[in-house]
Amino acid sequence: MAELKSRAIYEALRSEILTGNREPGQRLVLRQIAQEYGASDIPVREALRMLEQDGLVEITPYQGARVTTLSPEQVSEAYFVRGHLEALATELAATRLTGDDFARLDQLVEAMAEGEPDPIDYAELNRQFHTYIVEHCGNQVLQDAIVSIWQTQSAFQIVFRLDPDRRQDSNHEHREIMRALRDGDRRKAHDLALDHKFATATALSEALQAHHDGVSEIA
Repeated sequence: MAELKSRAIYEALRSEILTGNREPGQRLVLRQIAQEYGASDIPVREALRMLEQDGLVEITPYQGARVTTLSPEQVSEAYFVRGHLEALATELAATRLTGDDFARLDQLVEAMAEGEPDPIDYAELNRQFHTYIVEHCGNQVLQDAIVSIWQTQSAFQIVFRLDPDRRQDSNHEHREIMRALRDGDRRKAHDLALDHKFATATALSEALQAHHDGVSEIA
């Protein structure tokens, strides 16, 4: 029962963080959250620990928990590593994907392009698209390394909320990657995937800076 309660609180807080209802740097007071959700401290503490593993919360001894604050420098460094690893995985997948695989990827690309999905829903579809490609790279060590990095960088999903225009650019880039994959062009698939990640990094860095500047002006 406690585990189910922890999961429910985790999901609720995760949604609030990704939608901006809990801002970067905002304190997450354990007792206050417990009262909000009618829970004891134990499931709340576990939920915060899970959010910390996702990179959405920072917990400091004797100071408590806060919503993670990303810096442009962190984004640049993270996407440099992610970009090169995911580009390699995309390159390797180019000669391994089948007709059924392309059908599934097409579904995800079209779902992302339909209307204006909620930022969280879009981020989930985007994750599924890239996960599917990575899972077909044929290198388990590479796949595990990428997934391990993803699991600690959930906070990066806010790019689709802070910069809604990024979705349209991302959709176009996905289609270009798909074209290279269909052609079995490993080098082009690699380069397009790398450019795609670096473009996302730039968009997120600029959005974070603009958000920071806006908050500073209000203050």
